[in-house]
Amino acid sequence: MTDTVTPKAVSGASALVEKVPLETYVPPAKPSLIGLSRAEISDRLGEIGVQAGQRKMRTQQLWNWMYFRGAKSFAEMTNVSKDMRAELEKYFTVDRPKVVAEQISNDGTRKWLLRLPSGDKVERPHEVECVYIPETDRGTLCVSSQVGCTLNCAFCHTGTQRWCATSPPARSSAR
Repeated sequence: MTDTVTPKAVSGASALVEKVPLETYVPPAKPSLIGLSRAEISDRLGEIGVQAGQRKMRTQQLWNWMYFRGAKSFAEMTNVSKDMRAELEKYFTVDRPKVVAEQISNDGTRKWLLRLPSGDKVERPHEVECVYIPETDRGTLCVSSQVGCTLNCAFCHTGTQRWCATSPPARSSAR
């Protein structure tokens, strides 16, 4: 999300600065099943009329196709009936964020710019930066939150930003 800084009128000689979003997120008309837990996929299947007795099997089929076989469309899911694939296609996608830029440093640190699936053909799709920092005993993945960060890593612009007045501080680094 791109932010702009605008002055907010207050009494006295000083003015507070508040961040105001320039863009709003437009969710896709058909949400992606990618990123949902098995329970959430089962719930979504129930919402489109899949019988309770079939949900566990259908959820397992979808999970296997999405995460083990890497299916990018329901048409690839050949052990799912054609009728079920057509029904899934009406309500959902299996769209994933796309890596639109990657930088790899000498120490193995990787920085990615991800473009999120968008439901709006007019607005520019939203993009998110993330950085993977390999360490000997673990790896750290930082996802830019655009509300500031206390870690202040040298390579990251988010750490230089002040906290957004409406958002509580949260660590953007998961270790």
